[in-house]
Amino acid sequence: MSEDAETTSATDAEPRFGAARIAVLVVLGLIAAWFVYDGIGSLVNLPQLFTELGLEAEIPWVALWLGAVQAPVIFAAAALIGARQPVARYALVLIAALAVIAAARLSLIAAATGVITVLPA
Repeated sequence: MSEDAETTSATDAEPRFGAARIAVLVVLGLIAAWFVYDGIGSLVNLPQLFTELGLEAEIPWVALWLGAVQAPVIFAAAALIGARQPVARYALVLIAALAVIAAARLSLIAAATGVITVLPA
């Protein structure tokens, strides 16, 4: 029985930041970086477009700022939450974070363009 205990403790002591974990973080981080790039691009370019169209008062600043900030915040939180998990679970946590980022981004786009409306009861 003592051999089983020693084997179990040896497998529990495996490094938490191996090459597989770093590869997962980099690959999924690149996808999250695209969301950051898109959010910052919208934050920079949409106000110029709205100004050229004469719609300065209609710029959705809150949605633009949330779109630029949400991806790194959600991805960093997921990376911290999943840090103590095995690599497969860590990957799943980061994939779920990417799904949350995409859903939140689409919701912000819908809210900013007026697609989401409240219907009278």
